[in-house]
Amino acid sequence: MSTVNSNFGNEALSAAMMKKASEAQGQIAMALLSGAAQTASQTSHMNTPAAPVPQVTNTASTGGNIDTYA
Repeated sequence: MSTVNSNFGNEALSAAMMKKASEAQGQIAMALLSGAAQTASQTSHMNTPAAPVPQVTNTASTGGNIDTYA
């Protein structure tokens, strides 16, 4: 076997392995993004208030008229 054929074989094997590794990394990245998107979607639903927030008014309340010095 000549050196040229040997180098070509090694290069072809290296390229094929790099392609498979790149595809695997792409699949892992897509799975990670999909999981992050699902988590973000679930979290946004959890952050919605269950009941309306009471409104603050500036009027004096009845509790402000209690005589604590009697």
